[in-house]
Amino acid sequence: MRTRIKDVSGIDWYDGAVMNCVWEGPRLSDVLRELAGSDEVSQTERQQQKHVQFASYGTETQEDKWYGGSVPFERVMDPDMDIVLAVKMNNEPLPPRHGFPVRAIVPGVLGARSVKWLDRITVSEEESPNFYQKHDYKILPLDAVDKKAAEPYWSQIPAMLEMPVNACVAVPTYKSTVKLPDSGMLDVKGYAVPQGHFGPVVRVQVSGDEGKTWIDAKLDHGPPELANKWTWVFWNCQVKMEKGEGKKIFAKATDKAGNTQELERSTWNLRGVAYNGYEAVFDLTVV
Repeated sequence: MRTRIKDVSGIDWYDGAVMNCVWEGPRLSDVLRELAGSDEVSQTERQQQKHVQFASYGTETQEDKWYGGSVPFERVMDPDMDIVLAVKMNNEPLPPRHGFPVRAIVPGVLGARSVKWLDRITVSEEESPNFYQKHDYKILPLDAVDKKAAEPYWSQIPAMLEMPVNACVAVPTYKSTVKLPDSGMLDVKGYAVPQGHFGPVVRVQVSGDEGKTWIDAKLDHGPPELANKWTWVFWNCQVKMEKGEGKKIFAKATDKAGNTQELERSTWNLRGVAYNGYEAVFDLTVV
């Protein structure tokens, strides 16, 4: 968002802030039912307990004394949401840098809610009081142009949860120079992720002429035993390109529920979050 529209108050993650792993651990819903001493959670309890908070007290953060986040109680108790307390990653004990001994995994949701080095889980009527739940990861309105202007909105705007559908072009990269084969067709590769729990991605369309024409990419969902609604898909295709400077490649994904990328560039927001414009590669030089 900073690169393509204007400056934001946030960190540049580019296209690499995504993780696709095999996680193993108990379902959080099972743990909560066990602690409650009941196999079922009543409707009254569901209405009273609105949030499940995660907290890690191991070290201070930039903006708080600890790190935390929360997700809706209903989502946690829904077995289709697959929220687990992970103790293994890719069939190995959870590595220290990924949250040993236990971390929350909330698939389809921004990674800030999958709290590492988990110390405490709290079922509450309130969302986490942590800074990163209350004053970060929110899509602020256009008139929140700076920190001061944003202040009134933090308490009004809901915290982000599910991430939007998105496609990334990994090859070629932006601002690079590529040689065009005699066929005039350029190899393009990338990955795509669905919106929240609406996966898998079922279609990726790619354009080498700024959206005048689109072609369908070939999708690779990976091994059948690992592919599901949460996982990314790899895709590849050959796109007709013209030689020159300042070329662009567009790529847009559509998931099983029909969510698709609608805009060339997302609408700006101060934190630069939830960007899913389909302008995927820019300033490409084709020789």
